[in-house]
Amino acid sequence: MLRDGSIDVNESTWAGAGNGRSWQELDRELRAFARRRCALDAEEAVVLRAAVRAEIWRELGKGSMLEYLEEVLGYAPRAAQERVRVAIALDELPELAEALATGELHWSAVRELTRIVTPMTQAEWLDNARGKNLRQIEHAIAGRKKGDKPTDPPDPDLKPRMVRFEVKPATYALLREVEKVLADERGGRLDDDSLISAMCNAVLAGGEDDVSGRAKHQIMTIVCEGCGQGYQDAGGSRVAIEPEAVERAECDAQRIGSDREPQRATQDVSPKTQRFVRRRDGGTCCVPGCRAARHLDIHHVVPRAAGGGHEPENLTLLCDGHHRALHEKKLTIMGKAPNLDVRWAHHTHVGAARDATPGRADEAAAGRQPSASTFAVVALKNQVKEALVQMKFKKHEATHAVETAAARLGPNATLEILLRESLRCCPRPTR
Repeated sequence: MLRDGSIDVNESTWAGAGNGRSWQELDRELRAFARRRCALDAEEAVVLRAAVRAEIWRELGKGSMLEYLEEVLGYAPRAAQERVRVAIALDELPELAEALATGELHWSAVRELTRIVTPMTQAEWLDNARGKNLRQIEHAIAGRKKGDKPTDPPDPDLKPRMVRFEVKPATYALLREVEKVLADERGGRLDDDSLISAMCNAVLAGGEDDVSGRAKHQIMTIVCEGCGQGYQDAGGSRVAIEPEAVERAECDAQRIGSDREPQRATQDVSPKTQRFVRRRDGGTCCVPGCRAARHLDIHHVVPRAAGGGHEPENLTLLCDGHHRALHEKKLTIMGKAPNLDVRWAHHTHVGAARDATPGRADEAAAGRQPSASTFAVVALKNQVKEALVQMKFKKHEATHAVETAAARLGPNATLEILLRESLRCCPRPTR
């Protein structure tokens, strides 16, 4: 009570909060809430996996699983994306899933652990995480990559950097538009790192892609002879970079010597070959379902370290996001360009980059049917639907035609084949 007789809201709130119960009782009740929430999160993950595989959003007329989760469960897009990611990851991490179901670990802790834990390391990380809060778990996994053990020394130079910007509403609106454009190109929402990387590459590329055939990266040899750590000059400072980043740069490099001895600039892939590859591949990323056609990297299908050369058949185009995924071992590309076989991690078949699908006969001989990534198939169908709508077909006609064609062709059809078959399924124009 204040001197003038009014009531302090905070004081009154705290005074009545307990309703006569002791703090021990309140603590027990809140802990019970937390355990029940963990159990629900574990049950939700099981149902989410099944929902993604069944593509239930299509039955309800939604554009994607993220849209469905936003409308039905109230998750924001980023939260929905994380829920789906964790649910799929837990399918291969039964010990983490059990820890969530029993309340041993809460969902936020499991979310962080699934970024680096593998089936072989889950037991060790589970032991390491026991008794730690979220902040301690975040600190434990910082600087470590997928497959690392808790006993492996972290690399402090490779910890993610926190970057914060304060912008005006108009600039924020521009950022959202850029996110949408890049998400449409890549066939899915980008995480913060991929978004900033794509925007930086766009600026450094100087607008439209250079058609001169000049290599994208100039490499100053800055590698520690003792440990092999690579560094990159950045605005006057030298920053440690991941081995995968060095590998990406090596794919499309112009060499200008070392920091000890300069040399005349030489280019791994000649401008003539670069121009040929870009024309041959149509100036687009070779991953099926990806519509990126700007700021593309040249990639060696067989790495130089494995004996791969600079011949056009060993070169293809990749957008920044898929190039990063490949060097992070989340994606594999095999074959001779332009007839390439693209697979996500765990041997999930995405499809042929162009018209041929080397490796499918091997799978069939082994008794397995190759299957395309669900998200890649959805992106491909949407691309064909948009093309049909631009040809003046009605939206429901385009949807029916694409679904009919896809059912006939199966999940591994290329863009050209699916479009051709969809046109056959479209109603003939009436005079």
